[in-house]
Amino acid sequence: MSRELKTEQELLELVVKALDANPATAGWIPTGFHETADDEDGCNWDINHLHRDRKDADARDAASGIAAGIINGLRGRYNLR
Repeated sequence: MSRELKTEQELLELVVKALDANPATAGWIPTGFHETADDEDGCNWDINHLHRDRKDADARDAASGIAAGIINGLRGRYNLR
């Protein structure tokens, strides 16, 4: 599948916007963005950590699961330039 190429800054903006659009993930910020070798689906970037000024472990776990689906959807559409 062909992906649209974006810069790191563009990808981060897309991720933040997508997370903010969902009430369960609004306010969570990606802090672990990194370039990777192409995975089995051909994506060359990932986010391994989200941050928010909130210590509630239950909220973090719930948001992380939902955020993973949102981020994976973007990973299927975009690649790092």
